[in-house]
Amino acid sequence: MKKMLLGTMLVLGAAVYAKSAPVEEIVVEETIVDVIQIKEVIEKNVQLSIFPGLSLGASKEDSISKFSFNLLGATNNNVTGLDLSLVGIRTVEGNFKGQHLSLIPIEKFTVKGDLNGGSFSLWNDVEGTVNGSVFGLVNTINDANGGAGGLVNLVKGNATSTFGLVSIVDGTVNKQFGFINRAESVSGVQFGLINSTRNLDGVQIGLVNHATNGVLPVLPLVNFRKTF
Repeated sequence: MKKMLLGTMLVLGAAVYAKSAPVEEIVVEETIVDVIQIKEVIEKNVQLSIFPGLSLGASKEDSISKFSFNLLGATNNNVTGLDLSLVGIRTVEGNFKGQHLSLIPIEKFTVKGDLNGGSFSLWNDVEGTVNGSVFGLVNTINDANGGAGGLVNLVKGNATSTFGLVSIVDGTVNKQFGFINRAESVSGVQFGLINSTRNLDGVQIGLVNHATNGVLPVLPLVNFRKTF
């Protein structure tokens, strides 16, 4: 009877040990994973990108929190801080907050979210809202709560101000300066060689000024809203 009792106790003890061992191993493995994840977060502060998909410090799915230097372009999720590029295609899948500078302005800079800050590149393509300023040969923007300066500025929504050879705003613009200015609505001033709008709440100054609701639809030198 004593032998049976002793055997039963040994079996139960072995079972308890067998069940508890994997739990300890899991805890150790989870601790190692946590340490690795913390290390990865630290490394995401800084990135050196060779070209999109090949970089040191972060992958294209990661976000950058402080600094990124891009040789032939880069792709990341969200980017905050200073972003320097040489040439290629720089893509931000989310939002960008900081300053982007193309050292050799042969680059397309794409932000699929909002841009808060500034950018200087050959082509600035912002699918969200620009809260700041962008400068380039071509700027294609959804909305601009700030300035857009370039040879060609194309804004799908509203803009605070545009400066360039050709500026087209599908919504409302406050200030538009260039050789050819076109906006659906102007709440402020258009200054250029040719100015055109459907709804003018301000003044146009240029060689040819077209405003559907102006004093006359087309006037040289100056046109303004016919009623106040």
